[in-house]
Amino acid sequence: MAGTTTRRPHAAWVRWNPGGATLTKKAETTRIFPLCILVLGLLAAAPAAAQTLIGTVNVGSTPIAAAANIATNKTYVANYGSNNVTVIDGLTLQTSTVAAGQFPYDIRVNPLTNKIYVSNFCGNDSTCQSAGTVTVIDGATNNTATVNVGFAPYAAAVNTVTNKIYVANSGGNTVTVIDGATNSTTNVNVGNGPSGLAVNPVTNMIYVPNFADNTITVINGATLATAAIQAGGYPVEAAVNYVTNQIYVVNNTGNTVTVIDGATNSTSTVNTDLNPAWVAVNQVTNQIYVANFGSDTVTVIDGATMNTTNVTVGNSPSAVVVDPVTDNAYVTNFADGTMSRINGANNHVTTIAAGNADDDLDMNVITNRMFVTNENDNTVSVIAGANAAPLQFVATTPCRLVDTRPSKGGGGPIPGGTSESFVLPQEGTCGSGIPSGAAAYSLNVTAIPNGPLGYLTAWPTGEDRPLVSLMNSDGRFKANAAIIPIGYQGAVSVYVTNTTNVLIDIDGYFTAPGAQTLQFYPLTPCRVIDTRNANGNLGGPFLNRAQERDFPVLESSCIPHGVTPLAYSFNVTVVPYPSGQQLGYLTVWPQGETQPVVSTLNNPTGTIVANGAVVPAGTGGGIAVYPDQTTQLVMDINGYFAAPQSGGLSLYPVAPCRVLDTRKVGNGQPFNGTLSPPIDVADSVCEPPSAAQGYVFNATVVPSGVLGYLTLWPDGANKPLASTLNANDGAVTSNIAILPSLNGKTDAFASGYTQLIVDISSYFAP
Repeated sequence: MAGTTTRRPHAAWVRWNPGGATLTKKAETTRIFPLCILVLGLLAAAPAAAQTLIGTVNVGSTPIAAAANIATNKTYVANYGSNNVTVIDGLTLQTSTVAAGQFPYDIRVNPLTNKIYVSNFCGNDSTCQSAGTVTVIDGATNNTATVNVGFAPYAAAVNTVTNKIYVANSGGNTVTVIDGATNSTTNVNVGNGPSGLAVNPVTNMIYVPNFADNTITVINGATLATAAIQAGGYPVEAAVNYVTNQIYVVNNTGNTVTVIDGATNSTSTVNTDLNPAWVAVNQVTNQIYVANFGSDTVTVIDGATMNTTNVTVGNSPSAVVVDPVTDNAYVTNFADGTMSRINGANNHVTTIAAGNADDDLDMNVITNRMFVTNENDNTVSVIAGANAAPLQFVATTPCRLVDTRPSKGGGGPIPGGTSESFVLPQEGTCGSGIPSGAAAYSLNVTAIPNGPLGYLTAWPTGEDRPLVSLMNSDGRFKANAAIIPIGYQGAVSVYVTNTTNVLIDIDGYFTAPGAQTLQFYPLTPCRVIDTRNANGNLGGPFLNRAQERDFPVLESSCIPHGVTPLAYSFNVTVVPYPSGQQLGYLTVWPQGETQPVVSTLNNPTGTIVANGAVVPAGTGGGIAVYPDQTTQLVMDINGYFAAPQSGGLSLYPVAPCRVLDTRKVGNGQPFNGTLSPPIDVADSVCEPPSAAQGYVFNATVVPSGVLGYLTLWPDGANKPLASTLNANDGAVTSNIAILPSLNGKTDAFASGYTQLIVDISSYFAP
């Protein structure tokens, strides 16, 4: 994950005279660290229940580095001894091979451009005295290009925001900056022996440890101006927490970490165990993990207090990565062929066997899989990580947390091309009611743009911005429901492509199972209310302007007999009445309670509009509805929350991922009618676990013209009389869709020609 994890040093650790006159490589199957003498031995380790070995993949000679592309579910392995890269398909574990340069040593991915950057340590001669190269792989075609860089390129880092790649040339005391769009280069002079550099994509600053002169060079990404900072002994690795703007530099022989304040470049020092070699940051919890190669421990640093805890892992821990979604850290233990998992909540350690001399690893946070390079086996171990903890629901009366409009006391719109973080427990009149144990929020997010809004996306603060969107707008108010895990200090981040005000309402939260929590019971979408039907409790007449109407939901045949729902998951649709009637807002809340100051959806253009809503059950299981103008109302149910019992499901958050984009399938043409084949969610690049019995989707249509409705439903069930969203005006439209899963597939029906985009953000399972 950009800015959080570094992946050096590897077993091909290189030492040279600081003067640069002589360069030698160590034997490929021996690991040498400064001032360390290693005794290698394979120790037996019992597999732990927390993680599972899925398979072992044969790759090239001396695999030394791995990098996962979360957008394509492919992992790239640099084979130091065979001058090539193995490409592993994450779904099938099938492989292909791409030629690289001489001694490929480091590998990085830009998932936004689908480009892979391989640092080839040597040039074109066997003595490694000439300038090195970077092989650029096109992830779509596996075609390559070669970029000349400096002497002995050691590691690289990618700024996905600026599409710049930074290569530390360890023998030439320079960093080569590659323009990802053109492959043109610029060299920047740094200190002596640059090594494992890191990028802060928020501030556009690059931090380069120089092991041979004990300094850190700070490069301004905009101007390429540099500054020097003193480090400890033999600084080799750096990692950035771009939420707190703190940088952590590992000093291998100093047994310390230098902590840099990114705002001032002032430093402090934290002690570790022997020979720290690797560092990774969990930006959600603000915990830093340092692998101590010489002491068989990982030092866990609390980023807020700088207090440390040393956790014993396996023999000679080398590489460490962090999964902020599940709050776990994973470390390879080079000398005993194992991988250890550290539970971020309690520092509990479980260990699983990997391969011989497992050195590097990278993680696909989307699929929750690790790829561990085993140098002496010429293999990669594919390991499933521990799942996120199960969460259950607590319903709350809908309440407004955030309103950025200055007229409502907010700080103004979010500028286009930027993001803003909102600490929700501190926001609004009801934020203080969110308990410290909350792990995810059930929200309604509304955009009030100044003009067209390309897209808005929201995610837990501290995780990388996802490659998905929450909504789009042609300039009108748009609302969309979302379930979003909490981020750093309980915050949620919102990014907008164009300047817009944002409203955030909450209707509940998810937390660890307890006496008052509720499980989810999915239903095939079913129509509960339709005021266009004959007059009755769940039918007509239309809703009158500025009048509350209560609906006895339990009278619907959609609700299974004998159950007692305490909250409903609805899809709420307004149909203008009379035709073309604009609707400022509609609010849905529990019957019998005071109407809250929130909105469920908006319809300022008088078209048909739908939005998801989780609504607590009120008096007699009923709900209340208030429109500010006359309208027809249609409500479909896709599940309910009730006390835990047989068949109840818990929520498991995942990193948001794009399951389907029909624009990129086959000839990229829109479809009409039933989508064929169905959406294969289980076998998509997102690979949700087979245990999933319900999915939380965000569905977006890009219609070719009028689209009366789109319906999603579980494959294997009959097409329901229900809709997921409407786009009568032909606009790009999004809506949440919570659906059961019967076989890992989802069906779709469109009443007109449209493209369909489906993203997943979590799943329900026992």
